[in-house]
Parts: sequence; C-alpha cells; structure tokens
Amino acid sequence: MNKLRYFLLLPALLCTSSAFAERTFKWVDNEGHVHYGNRVPPEYAKQERKVINERGRTIQVYDAAKTPEQWEKQQQLKEEAARNKVLAEKQAVQDRSLLATYSSEQDMLLAKNSKIASVDALLHLTNSRIVSMQERLHKLTEEAATYERSGKALPLSLKSQLENLRKQITTNEAFIKKKELERTAINNQFDADIARYIELTADIPDSRPAKERHAQIQTAKNRQQLDLSRNDQLLLTTYKEESDLILTRDQKLSSLDELIVLTQSRLQSLQIEMDELSDNADEYESRNKKVPEGLQGRMKNVLENIQQGEQLIILKQQEKKQLEQQYNEDLKRYRMLTTR
Repeated sequence: MNKLRYFLLLPALLCTSSAFAERTFKWVDNEGHVHYGNRVPPEYAKQERKVINERGRTIQVYDAAKTPEQWEKQQQLKEEAARNKVLAEKQAVQDRSLLATYSSEQDMLLAKNSKIASVDALLHLTNSRIVSMQERLHKLTEEAATYERSGKALPLSLKSQLENLRKQITTNEAFIKKKELERTAINNQFDADIARYIELTADIPDSRPAKERHAQIQTAKNRQQLDLSRNDQLLLTTYKEESDLILTRDQKLSSLDELIVLTQSRLQSLQIEMDELSDNADEYESRNKKVPEGLQGRMKNVLENIQQGEQLIILKQQEKKQLEQQYNEDLKRYRMLTTR
C-alpha cells in the first residue's frame, strides 16, 4: 500500500522539483512595472534583474550592462583606490618612522632647527665666498681695463681668471637658490611631521591634550619670528624648564667623563702591552738577533693606538671645558628669556 502511494505521488514530486529547479527572475520594464518569469525578455536582458527563490527572497542579482561612461568611471574609481592604497601604505611607513625616531615634538623642533642651522651655515659660507670672488673679479676687471686703455692685448692668464671667476660666482649663486629652496622644504616638512606626530600620540595615556601641544608649538614658532638668536630659539623650544637644561648639561658632562675614564683605562692596558713587547724586542737585541717583523708591526700598532688615545683625551677634555662654559652661558640666557 505504501509503495502504491509512493508511485502515485512520484509524478507530482518530480513536477515540483522541476519547478524549483527553474530560476524565477524579477525585472522592471521601461514603465516601472515589476515582472516575474523564468526568462527575461531580450529587450530587458541588459538591465538589472534579480533571481528569487520560492519564498520571494533575492538569491542573486545581475547588474545592468554598463555604458562606456560607466565603465570609464569604474576604472577611474579602481585607479583612485589603488593610489589611495599606495598612499596609505606610504603614510603608515612614515608614521612608524616618526614614532620610532622622536620621543616628543620638542625633539622634532630641535632636529628641525639643527638641520636649518646647517643649511644657514652653508648659505653664510657661500655668500662669503661670493663676496670674496666679486672683490677679486673687480680687481681683475680694473687690471683688464688698464690693458685695454693702453692698447695692449689682454693676457690669456688674466682672461682665463676672469672667465673662471664669473663661472664660479654663477655656480655659487645657483647653489644658494637651491639651498634656500631646501631650507623652505625642511621647514614645511617638519611642520607637517610635527602636526602628524601630535595626531598619532594624542591617545597615549598621560599625554597633554593635542590642542595644548599645538599651542606650545605655535608659541615656539612665534618666538622664532622675533629678533632672537638661533641659540635662543633652540633653548626655548628644547627645554620646558630650567631643570631640563641642567639635567641635559649634567648628562652630557657625565658622558664625557665616562669616555675620558674609559680611554685612560685603555691607555693603561696599551702601555702594559707596549712594555711587554718592548721587553721581547730587547731580548732579541741582547742576543744580537733581528727583531721579527711581526713583533715590530705589533709594537707600531700599539704605539699608534696609544697616541690616538692620548689625543682623544686631550680633545675630550677641551670639549668638556667648552661645554661647561656654553651651558653656563645658556643657563644665564635661558633665565633671562623666561623671566616674566
């Protein structure tokens, strides 16, 4: 009986399965009317159409065929997305570099002023060279005029000097223009980097609010626009309090002291080694034997290291003395600048 029922229901089941297997499309005609069917008319084949299931839910969407303008727009969006991705990756690298290089925006200001100071030094030196060359050119031009007034031919050496001086002046003037552009670029880049650094570190616990930090940077920039020396600008932008300046001084002096002590200790070791080598050499000479070249080479190297160490100690002691004098002057200047 059960088998009979199964065979009676089988045709209906097959019809139902066949109906479910066929896709039902949903589309909208030109007048805005919604249609359903197993096939989409050819005139609507390039429009958006949807596939729905037996419950009326959309299971697939076929987009409308794009016009040439739409294809072009899509391509532009893809290219723009690719460019934005490259820029984002580059920005991420720059952000990591900023955070790894600097511990505060004051460090960045110090680095900025240091770079600008280097460019300014080159500009000053180059301007001085131009002035000297122009003075020399003026003298040679007067000398050449003397030859012309007397009707004599201009010596080749004098003519060559004039040409070389003019070329050098032109070259140095071009160098100044290049360095001035570089100085502007350094300023702009550091300003942008400092603003970005404040954004990146704004959420760090215990950090001052971004608004306050921006205000401090602006105050430092305003100070730089006053008639302050470069050292004044460095002092004001680098040190928040006098104690910071004293701490930096003590750390640098301590580092110099450590280097001097280490060098002195190394010199003692080298001197002991030199004494041992000298004893070996004396032993060879007492036997009327030639001192081996290897021993002579070692003695020479040790002696050179001793001389270099002694020179280093002298230089570092001089540097320490100059540093002490400079920081004493900086402390006096800082107190004057910060006195209200």
